[in-house]
Amino acid sequence: MILKHLKKQTAILHQETEQDNLAKYILDHSITKEQYKALLKQNYKAYATIYGLIKQNIGQIPINLLDFADDKKVMDLELDLNQVDATIPEIDIDASKPLSTAEILGILYVVEGSMMGGLLIRKNLESCSNLKHIGKHHFFGKNPPEVLNRWKSFTAAVESKAYSEAEMDAAVIGANSAFSVFKDAYEA
Repeated sequence: MILKHLKKQTAILHQETEQDNLAKYILDHSITKEQYKALLKQNYKAYATIYGLIKQNIGQIPINLLDFADDKKVMDLELDLNQVDATIPEIDIDASKPLSTAEILGILYVVEGSMMGGLLIRKNLESCSNLKHIGKHHFFGKNPPEVLNRWKSFTAAVESKAYSEAEMDAAVIGANSAFSVFKDAYEA
């Protein structure tokens, strides 16, 4: 129930965020090497910022969601950035406002959901002639069954609990803040 609520309440910001995403050039197979570097940097900024916030609030994460609070995506982006000889962007994290458990759930919803969208990107990478020189894509090259199973595990963990209206609203605030981090990174 909370996942449907999150999807509905964040749909507009989700769409707005995707408008500036350079991944659209992977989908039409026209991405250049420089655009790909920029895309990796933008994603690094977003994921590193989000995981920095999560790390600052690790005590607020319920045990059943801790597995989803890892920084594997950030490490994969670092590998990809190094592989294309790009510098790792500096990250400035504002951890002045502690996050609630529900806000973190909303943030994790966005991060985990983004990997589902990454499957479409993965499928189109092979058709991008300007990226043929890259042997392995760590971030965008995830194994589809692995991503699907992780999403199913995440949704099961989230839906194993009932949420109050206030918690659902706080989760939306968290999800919107995560989308805003992505939107800011994509606009930079």
